[in-house]
Amino acid sequence: MIRSSLFLLALCGMSMCLPSYAQTWRVVHPFLSHTVVLNPNDPRKLYIGNWANQLLRSNDMGKTWYTVEMGDLGVPNSITSVGVSRADTSVILAGGYFFDGIRRSSNSGQTFDRVLNDSNNAKMWFISEAIVEDPSSPGTWYAARGVQNNGIWKSTDNGATWDSISAIPSAFTSRLCTITIRPDSTNVLYVGAKGGVMLRSSDRGVTWNRVPVVGGKLNIIADDSEIPKIVFSPREPLTGYAVVAITLETKISGNGGVLKTTDGGLTWDRIGFADTSFWAVDVRERNGKDEVFIGGFRINNSATIIKGDGLVYRSPDGGTTWSQVTDIPWGKNELDDTIRNVWVIRCDEVTKRVYFATTPGLYVYEDELSSIASADDGESFDVHCDREAIILHDRGAPASSGTVSMYNMLGRCVQQAGIAEASTDLRMQAPSERGLYLITLDRNGRRRTATVFVE
Repeated sequence: MIRSSLFLLALCGMSMCLPSYAQTWRVVHPFLSHTVVLNPNDPRKLYIGNWANQLLRSNDMGKTWYTVEMGDLGVPNSITSVGVSRADTSVILAGGYFFDGIRRSSNSGQTFDRVLNDSNNAKMWFISEAIVEDPSSPGTWYAARGVQNNGIWKSTDNGATWDSISAIPSAFTSRLCTITIRPDSTNVLYVGAKGGVMLRSSDRGVTWNRVPVVGGKLNIIADDSEIPKIVFSPREPLTGYAVVAITLETKISGNGGVLKTTDGGLTWDRIGFADTSFWAVDVRERNGKDEVFIGGFRINNSATIIKGDGLVYRSPDGGTTWSQVTDIPWGKNELDDTIRNVWVIRCDEVTKRVYFATTPGLYVYEDELSSIASADDGESFDVHCDREAIILHDRGAPASSGTVSMYNMLGRCVQQAGIAEASTDLRMQAPSERGLYLITLDRNGRRRTATVFVE
């Protein structure tokens, strides 16, 4: 079953009266976003892992969103691992935290079927980007089971069926978090795990060994920590980056930080941010160097002394120097959560955008290299402002009544009105406070958006 999202704060494909100082970081969707993936052949198509068996999808770079319900909406799970197949981009796989097994769509995310679950109904979680496709063999997938038994699974038929190929001993770690394939040598896989553990396989996931982290030692990071993300450079595949998350306030010292390898993952070392907790990292090529983004994490929505909440840094030179990103317009999500965890960072090499999937929502970073072109399907609407009114014109053929709503940048609805079935034009009173506002038009079973700046 597909339903439209409750409300949307999308700033893509904009039709607006903007001043010359437009924001660099923008909210695309203020719904809880545990991960974001793009269709590899069409970056206009986005997918967000939400909560309670919900996947959010957009075909127009975030102007319009639909919610796919993959099961009972009363469950407290999170969709944290999503992949779109390069062999057939209509195939999408999804797993997550408290989200048992793997579900598969063969129709671009409109519906999903369960393709993997435990035969004894034991927990089968895929926690943090734990389902990945082999870049050298599209249609071949690996998955790292985080609970119950640290199993590594493989599919050679584009996720339709799965086989267990190995299990990492519990003596190494109590939980697997993420799995990554080194793109220059796809025999080589890496797993990030509980206890600050990094594991390496050189035979496509059949056998595994621990690799040193931080000063060439195996056990230097505290046993509460997790390694939730590992990425390799598109410029130099022997160079990789990983982050460490802290979960206990009593084990901050010497914990956390950012790791780097320059020997293809045989050894890793911490290059910065000791005693700081991170969950997200990605890298792209920029000016002949690695530009690295990292995002912070803390464990819950109550006060804590663990540093991580709202921390975002970027490095233009592979981690040698860092600058903090401070212009992200943090807000709250549909659950009123305000914790600023960054769950996934996604650098898109096609559009040059950088997406952040966070607890408050999906954000996008665009610079002078970004391409923001999106398809106009003929059903858009125009909006502009004068001193007293906001004027909306629906260019699509109106076939039903609907609702138009106005939101401020914190996601609060400041005005709402009904639209008659035959109406194509509407005037709304301009709000008293200047600034950027989102207009949503809910009609014909879909939600469209545009933004307007009120002077």
